[in-house]
Amino acid sequence: MFEPESTIEPEQEGGVMTHQFAVPEDPSAEPRGPLCLRGTEYTVDTREGSSDALVIYLQGGGACWDTFCSAFEVTNSLPPSGILNPELEGNPVADWDVLYLPYCDGALFAGDVDRVLPNSVIGEADPGESQAYQRGLQNLTAALDIGLAAFPNPSRILLTGISGGGLGTIAALPLVRDYYPETEIVVFNDSGIGVAKEGDADFLNETLLAGWNATSLVPESCSDWTSNGHVTRLLEWQLAADDNFTMSALSFSADSVISTFFLMIPAAQFTESLLSETGRTTMLYEDRYKRAIAEGTGHTFVLTEMASDGGGGLDTDIAGTTVLDRFTAHIEGSEAWIDLVDEGLE
Repeated sequence: MFEPESTIEPEQEGGVMTHQFAVPEDPSAEPRGPLCLRGTEYTVDTREGSSDALVIYLQGGGACWDTFCSAFEVTNSLPPSGILNPELEGNPVADWDVLYLPYCDGALFAGDVDRVLPNSVIGEADPGESQAYQRGLQNLTAALDIGLAAFPNPSRILLTGISGGGLGTIAALPLVRDYYPETEIVVFNDSGIGVAKEGDADFLNETLLAGWNATSLVPESCSDWTSNGHVTRLLEWQLAADDNFTMSALSFSADSVISTFFLMIPAAQFTESLLSETGRTTMLYEDRYKRAIAEGTGHTFVLTEMASDGGGGLDTDIAGTTVLDRFTAHIEGSEAWIDLVDEGLE
């Protein structure tokens, strides 16, 4: 169990409590603990609500592997925006407890390795290299330790995140289940739903998982998880193994951040794989996995109330339903929680 070095109490009731983990003098010395990509401290935030249900929110912020690094050390405090805004009208989780995980390891909350990585590849011919600490799995575990201590018996759990945090929910789900073995989990995955490079198993197996020392996160009984080049088979394995969770998968059809920037594939190829892979999972688990696919090149929805140029928000319309209404339908388990794909994509 990881213990924070200090805890900053909120100044007022319902405020944010920040839990800070110390940076050791020698970050590589054993035992290794929570740490951000460039050796800065990891923090976790909690906010107590009036409900006995719990939101576990994983922030996004890019990714790094051996030849490419574009990741933010997002160590900001819990943002009171989007579904995390307790004042947002119609927010079905406004009064829920919150466990907020900043994102700062560049490995989708799955990494457990210290290695040399490029500093950046954006607009630099020779970005240089530096020591990096991809300890997302330890950061995730430390956060769940704090969450369990603060909120030991939630009636329900919403596991959600955007972008890298959306992909992080895939790694986090089995751990959350281990910490809360009997609790119903609602997964709301925003723009990290597991589409990668069609037919390129090496990108997942070698470049990402092996590079992040994260192969142990894939169960032996899911040996064919990368056979199609995507993470969707692992999601299907999770759905088969655990019948006490449901999942919404949100994405823009041609998400330019995921497709052209990180995966470096044509947007049309991403769209084809997105519709095919999520369509398959929906057919296999139609009562527990449903899509919301908006036409366009934007990226993420749930952390902002209003859509902006090139991006989404809770007011984004998908097949006649706003993202907020879709989110509410899933949380409430109503008949309005249905598969949504914009008309132009069908």
